Amino acid sequence: MGVDTTTIGERGQIVIPQSVRMHQGIRKGDTFMVLEKGDLVVLKRLKEPTAGELDKLLKSTRQHATENGLTESDLKEAIRKAREKG
Repeated sequence: MGVDTTTIGERGQIVIPQSVRMHQGIRKGDTFMVLEKGDLVVLKRLKEPTAGELDKLLKSTRQHATENGLTESDLKEAIRKAREKG
Protein backbone atom coordinates (compact mmCIF):
# COMPACT_ATOMS: atom_id res chain seq x y z
CA MET A 1 0.00 0.00 0.00
CA GLY A 2 1.44 3.33 -1.04
CA VAL A 3 0.92 6.69 0.57
CA ASP A 4 -0.08 9.74 -1.42
CA THR A 5 -1.82 13.05 -0.74
CA THR A 6 -4.63 14.93 -2.39
CA THR A 7 -6.59 18.12 -1.77
CA ILE A 8 -10.25 19.07 -1.71
CA GLY A 9 -11.31 21.04 -4.77
CA GLU A 10 -13.50 24.11 -4.95
CA ARG A 11 -16.72 22.05 -5.12
CA GLY A 12 -15.72 19.58 -2.38
CA GLN A 13 -14.34 17.02 -4.82
CA ILE A 14 -11.37 14.80 -4.05
CA VAL A 15 -9.03 13.48 -6.75
CA ILE A 16 -7.89 9.92 -6.08
CA PRO A 17 -4.25 9.73 -7.19
CA GLN A 18 -3.70 7.98 -10.54
CA SER A 19 -1.43 5.33 -9.01
CA VAL A 20 -4.21 4.31 -6.60
CA ARG A 21 -6.87 4.35 -9.35
CA MET A 22 -4.73 2.14 -11.56
CA HIS A 23 -3.81 -0.28 -8.76
CA GLN A 24 -7.44 -0.58 -7.62
CA GLY A 25 -8.95 -0.59 -11.11
CA ILE A 26 -11.08 2.45 -10.31
CA ARG A 27 -12.86 3.88 -13.34
CA LYS A 28 -15.04 6.89 -14.11
CA GLY A 29 -18.55 6.31 -12.81
CA ASP A 30 -17.58 3.87 -10.02
CA THR A 31 -19.71 4.31 -6.90
CA PHE A 32 -18.32 4.68 -3.38
CA MET A 33 -19.75 4.60 0.12
CA VAL A 34 -18.29 7.25 2.44
CA LEU A 35 -17.77 6.16 6.05
CA GLU A 36 -16.96 8.67 8.77
CA LYS A 37 -15.82 8.11 12.34
CA GLY A 38 -14.18 10.92 14.26
CA ASP A 39 -11.56 12.45 11.99
CA LEU A 40 -11.34 9.29 9.84
CA VAL A 41 -13.01 9.28 6.40
CA VAL A 42 -12.97 6.05 4.37
CA LEU A 43 -14.06 5.48 0.78
CA LYS A 44 -15.40 1.98 0.06
CA ARG A 45 -15.98 1.12 -3.58
CA LEU A 46 -19.35 -0.50 -4.21
CA LYS A 47 -19.59 -3.18 -6.86
CA GLU A 48 -22.65 -4.87 -8.27
CA PRO A 49 -22.52 -8.60 -7.67
CA THR A 50 -22.01 -10.81 -10.69
CA ALA A 51 -24.81 -13.17 -11.72
CA GLY A 52 -22.83 -16.05 -10.22
CA GLU A 53 -22.31 -14.23 -6.91
CA LEU A 54 -26.00 -13.34 -6.73
CA ASP A 55 -27.01 -16.93 -7.49
CA LYS A 56 -24.68 -18.20 -4.76
CA LEU A 57 -26.15 -15.72 -2.27
CA LEU A 58 -29.72 -16.73 -3.13
CA LYS A 59 -28.92 -20.45 -2.77
CA SER A 60 -27.26 -19.84 0.59
CA THR A 61 -30.24 -17.77 1.77
CA ARG A 62 -32.74 -20.43 0.71
CA GLN A 63 -30.70 -23.14 2.45
CA HIS A 64 -30.53 -21.09 5.66
CA ALA A 65 -34.28 -20.46 5.58
CA THR A 66 -35.02 -24.15 5.00
CA GLU A 67 -32.66 -25.32 7.76
CA ASN A 68 -34.23 -22.87 10.22
CA GLY A 69 -37.85 -23.52 9.28
CA LEU A 70 -38.48 -19.98 8.00
CA THR A 71 -41.57 -19.51 5.87
CA GLU A 72 -42.74 -16.89 3.41
CA SER A 73 -45.07 -15.49 6.06
CA ASP A 74 -42.08 -15.11 8.43
CA LEU A 75 -40.34 -13.06 5.76
CA LYS A 76 -43.41 -10.89 5.14
CA GLU A 77 -43.74 -10.25 8.89
CA ALA A 78 -40.07 -9.26 9.17
CA ILE A 79 -40.46 -6.84 6.24
CA ARG A 80 -43.59 -5.34 7.81
CA LYS A 81 -41.78 -4.77 11.13
CA ALA A 82 -38.77 -3.22 9.39
CA ARG A 83 -41.01 -0.82 7.48
CA GLU A 84 -42.74 0.24 10.69
CA LYS A 85 -39.37 1.19 12.19
CA GLY A 86 -38.25 3.14 9.10
